[in-house]
Amino acid sequence: MRRLGHGPAATEPLLLEQDPERVLGTASLGKLFLLRAVSERIDRDRGAASLLLPRPEGLEVEDSGLWWHLAAPRLTVGDLAVLVASCSDNLAANALIDWIGLQAVQDVARQWVPGGSTLCDFFRGHRGPEHPPEVSVGCAQDYLLVMEDIARAATPALATVRSWLRTGVDLSLVAAAARLDPLSHYHPRGLDCVNKTGCDVGVRADVGVLTSPGGILVYAVLASWDPSAEEGTAEAVIEDMRRLGGLLVEHMDHAMPAR
Repeated sequence: MRRLGHGPAATEPLLLEQDPERVLGTASLGKLFLLRAVSERIDRDRGAASLLLPRPEGLEVEDSGLWWHLAAPRLTVGDLAVLVASCSDNLAANALIDWIGLQAVQDVARQWVPGGSTLCDFFRGHRGPEHPPEVSVGCAQDYLLVMEDIARAATPALATVRSWLRTGVDLSLVAAAARLDPLSHYHPRGLDCVNKTGCDVGVRADVGVLTSPGGILVYAVLASWDPSAEEGTAEAVIEDMRRLGGLLVEHMDHAMPAR
């Protein structure tokens, strides 16, 4: 976790870190690289946002998200990106990966961060031996850099990614401590959260930006464990992440100017 200082490149020392370079399965966090690849394509070609994409044949997945519940056979690139950012829509993500190419997403990841974080594959209802074992992998150090860049939004493409992420509805992990309305992140004292989560068997992850009148704090929390671990491990991990979020919010509260 790190507070951002003033200026486009200023950072303050890390507040807390543990194994920041350790690469783990990160579930849907890899969608951040997809969103940046899509936003950069739109930045180069404004008409791309209105391009209608069909449900990807052979890549249907009835999992997280809304599109598989909807009747619409096609959605625009821009609308699909919002679905990916807001409710981690796997079918929408597959349509965008199919359109832009997995290699393009991996190129963005490689250019953006140095620690090996990337999107490895499409999202699948069943991951067989012929598929990569994890849909995405990454380390906290990389995702801290990702969220710092999204916080600063120094390019139009990054500003677009941030605007998409502002629609996010999953505030169940680290961000739960902020006690924001997941459908409208309004807080009477100006606390705001932009984040992306990842959830899979043996994986919980939350990376984000907390903003208040007292400053900006960027965090990346990744947890991975053996799925065969004793019952209750997931619940314990979630509670630990929420407690950590409470420490971050407390830190932000102390930094807020007195009224």
